[in-house]
Amino acid sequence: MKIYLSLYLFFAIILTQFYSAYFFSKAKTNYKKTFTVLSFCIGIYLFGYLMIINSNNLQEMIFWNQFQYFGLPFISVLWLMIALVYTKAIYTLKKRWIIVLLFFVPIITFFIRLTNSRHHLFYKSWEMKQVLGHFALYMERGCWYYVNISYTLLCMLFAVFVYHFEYLKNRANYTRSQLAIFNFASLLPFVGTMLILSARKEQGIDYVALIMPVSLLIVSYGILKHDFLEVKALARETIFESNPNSMIIFEPGLKIIDYNKAAQEFFKALNISLDNCPIEHILEQRPELLEAFKDESTRDFHLVIDGKKHFFEINSALLGDPLNRDTKILKDFRDVTERKNIQEKLEVLATIDSLSGLYNRASFMRLAQKKFTLAKENDENLSLLMMDIDYFKNINDTFGHAGGDEVIRKIGDIIKNGFRKTDITGRLGGDEFAVILGNAPLEDAKKAAEEFRKIVANTKIIYEEQEIGLTISIGVATTPASTDNNDDIENILKRADNALYEAKARGRNCIVVSE
Repeated sequence: MKIYLSLYLFFAIILTQFYSAYFFSKAKTNYKKTFTVLSFCIGIYLFGYLMIINSNNLQEMIFWNQFQYFGLPFISVLWLMIALVYTKAIYTLKKRWIIVLLFFVPIITFFIRLTNSRHHLFYKSWEMKQVLGHFALYMERGCWYYVNISYTLLCMLFAVFVYHFEYLKNRANYTRSQLAIFNFASLLPFVGTMLILSARKEQGIDYVALIMPVSLLIVSYGILKHDFLEVKALARETIFESNPNSMIIFEPGLKIIDYNKAAQEFFKALNISLDNCPIEHILEQRPELLEAFKDESTRDFHLVIDGKKHFFEINSALLGDPLNRDTKILKDFRDVTERKNIQEKLEVLATIDSLSGLYNRASFMRLAQKKFTLAKENDENLSLLMMDIDYFKNINDTFGHAGGDEVIRKIGDIIKNGFRKTDITGRLGGDEFAVILGNAPLEDAKKAAEEFRKIVANTKIIYEEQEIGLTISIGVATTPASTDNNDDIENILKRADNALYEAKARGRNCIVVSE
């Protein structure tokens, strides 16, 4: 019996260490380090028990029992940690100290067992008896032994509960199958611990040591059978969990059944906790976001996060047969704020004259045509001011092109601040500017032009400690408020331009109205 038990433990130790190394080298899952440490601790525990049953000396047995506790106290909490990470329940533990607290009892147990000879809190006494053809170690339990074994039972029971809860809420067949296997594998050590606890003294047979290799074999079967290492877990980690885009999977009725870390972080920034319930309940306080999620087409939406406006793009994809009533829906959304800002900058570069800050010629003409068409439809007057800076060539010759650019910038600022927000202002080229005045009859246009002429005449620009005086000539043209007039945008531009040339011919720094 002793030989068979030793062989069983020997091969179990080899299995645990081989599987630990294989998993660590091959797996891409986020709990591979935890699983590796768990396998190593189980190996220490089983090796200690192997040496105990092959010892014929009480002191050797006590030594190897103490050796077991370099791994034994941590097995149950590591098993629980794997359950929490695999089911993502660990993400709900918002405080890191809660995770640290899980290891508090195992660490205390390790030190109490290490110093047991001084206080006998873990084991009170030792004796050696022969059982089933080998010597066995019998110990009288101390108070901390019951604390440790109770904590072990609690961890294993909680792991079973976590797997079971995830099994109930998960609808993916391969995932449910894995969860069932993991759950059963967690239940076996719990049963073994209960058998040990039910005995009046620790028996010569360690039921947990015998059951633990079976549990690992069951876990191995679940992993290898479902291609967990190479395909599905790897695919989930690489494509789903590690994806920078926020991804949520819904079942019919928009009930959440899965989501990745990016989605969790996105909703966390909005102080929203994701849960396995319809999205209407989760976003009942954010109707604009709920509308975006309900829409099955690609669309944009924006939100204010930490005081900053962010733009997002959301896409939908059916997972499975569209004719199946249970078809899942994947919602993929990403932050496109940077792209949006770049687009806006490009639009500005394409429409705004960089020197004056006004619309460039192409944009001004396009907007002027729209304004002209709208004015005709609404029977409104439309006025156009064409303006030239007087003697601009002399300014360039005297102060250089840099001085001329400074004058253009200043005129642009005056135009932006000197007319209504609804008016269209533009630089048509060189020192030529134009303003479209909507719903402005001739008298209003003349008054606005005269006020602007005076502002320019009273403006002094200081460039390189020299003063530049400005005047401006303005031509004014107006379309009548009548739908039967034959004016078009080219006609009014031509009339305003002719009036501008007339103003220059009259000596500049004046206004001429086209009749």
